[in-house]
Amino acid sequence: MSICRNDRRFFCWTVGLVLFLVCISLPMKVLAKDITFAVIGPHEYDLPVDYTESFDAIVQYGFWNNDKKSFDDNGDTVDGPGTDTWVGLTKYVRFFKLDALPKVGLAYEIIWPEVAVHGEGTGVSGFGDPLTGYIFWVKPTGDPNLTMGLQSFVQIPIGDDELSNHSWNNFTSFHWDWNFGPQNKINFDGDFGAIFRGDREKNGVTVEQGTTVHTNIRLGYDVNKTFTPFLSFDWETKGGDKNKDTGVKTERSDETCLGAGLMVNISPTMSITARYGKAIDGKNVVKSDGVYFKFLYIW
Repeated sequence: MSICRNDRRFFCWTVGLVLFLVCISLPMKVLAKDITFAVIGPHEYDLPVDYTESFDAIVQYGFWNNDKKSFDDNGDTVDGPGTDTWVGLTKYVRFFKLDALPKVGLAYEIIWPEVAVHGEGTGVSGFGDPLTGYIFWVKPTGDPNLTMGLQSFVQIPIGDDELSNHSWNNFTSFHWDWNFGPQNKINFDGDFGAIFRGDREKNGVTVEQGTTVHTNIRLGYDVNKTFTPFLSFDWETKGGDKNKDTGVKTERSDETCLGAGLMVNISPTMSITARYGKAIDGKNVVKSDGVYFKFLYIW
C-alpha cells in the first residue's frame, strides 16, 4: 500500500463518524433519526499502521434529510414532522503512535455539530452536543489489505438546550476493512456497535433511555485511483425509553436503509464523498431520505 493511498484512506475515515455523531447527539423530537454511522463510505476503516510521525486532519461534513415521512408502529409509511434537517459538523483529528505499540494505529478526535431544522412556522438552529474519543486499529494477519479495530466516543451534554440530548452517552463499535479481488479493487468495509445512553434529565423529568445496536456495510469498487462508486446498507434498532417518574414507556424503533454513492480522490490530501440514502423498512422513526457529503483535508 503506497503512502498516497494511505493518505486517501485516512481522509475517508476522518470524516466517517461525523453524521452518526451529529445525529445521535440530538433529541428525537428535533432531528430525523439518522442511522448511527450512516455517513461512512468505502475504505472508511482502511487505515495504515506504518506511519511514524503524528499528523492532523480537519473535516467539514454536511447532510440534508427530508423529514416528510415516518414509519409508524406497524411499519407503515405515514406523514412525518414535515421539516427539513440540515447538519454540518466540524471535526479535528490527531493521529499518533506509541513506541510500545508500533503495529497499532491510534487517533484522537473532537467533533462539534451545527444543526438547523426548519418547517412551516417552526425552526431551530444552533450547536449540538460535542463528542470526543479514540480509535485504534491493527493488521491482524500482517496483510495490509485487512484492517480491524475498535472505536469509542463520549457525548458531552453541553449543546444548545433545544438541541442537546441532556445525557452522557457512550458509542463503542468494532470496525473492519478488507480489500480483495483482482488487484484488490473490491472493498468490503463496515462496523458493528452499540450506543449506551445515560438517563436524560430535563425540566425535572428523568428518562431512562434504551440501548441502540447498529451495523453499517459498504461495498465499493476502485475504478482507478480517483473514483470509487459504492453501495451502502445501514441497519439500527433502539430499545424503548422509560419515564422514571411516571413509568410510561415508549416503543422500540428500528430502520433499514439502502443507498449508493461515489468517492472522489482529488489529491493525496483532499477527498470528496457523496451519497444518497433512503429507508426501505422501519418502525417508530422518521424516515431517512437524504443526501450526505463530506470534504476532507489532511496535513
